[in-house]
Amino acid sequence: MAEGKSARRGRSRTSLLLGPGLHPGRIEMAMAASADGDERVYRVRLASGRHLTARLDGAVAPDFAEECLRGGRTVVLVDGPDGPRIAGALQVASAIEKDERGTLALEAKHLRVRADQSIVLEVPGGSLAFEPGGALRLEGDKLVIDMAALVRIFAARVELP
Repeated sequence: MAEGKSARRGRSRTSLLLGPGLHPGRIEMAMAASADGDERVYRVRLASGRHLTARLDGAVAPDFAEECLRGGRTVVLVDGPDGPRIAGALQVASAIEKDERGTLALEAKHLRVRADQSIVLEVPGGSLAFEPGGALRLEGDKLVIDMAALVRIFAARVELP
């Protein structure tokens, strides 16, 4: 049965922007949706070149949307009850995962890890911790230093038991 004009008039125009299916786009700008800035909305350019405003789907973390914005990653949009929703993003690189032996390998020309508080590497029997204030703590039963040429220790004071 055909829909009446009054029923069509009551429906939000934004809910009709995309149509059925998944729609690729790129986030171009993040904006605050309310005066308190709690919920953000995003300006998205669809693959067709058309621009629209979209909110995040409940499963999408705001930090992830910001990462997509910075990296120019393609996001996937769907129609939501109150207009277009960003439902996720396309994965364009392999995820970091363990191999069949349980080994996780990171390979890069340079690797940088940053933390606000500390970084701790642990294995059974030992740990290496980078703590606040610049302290480096190495704990375990044995310490082996195997250097081919030279070991230098620069410190104001060295204590050995």
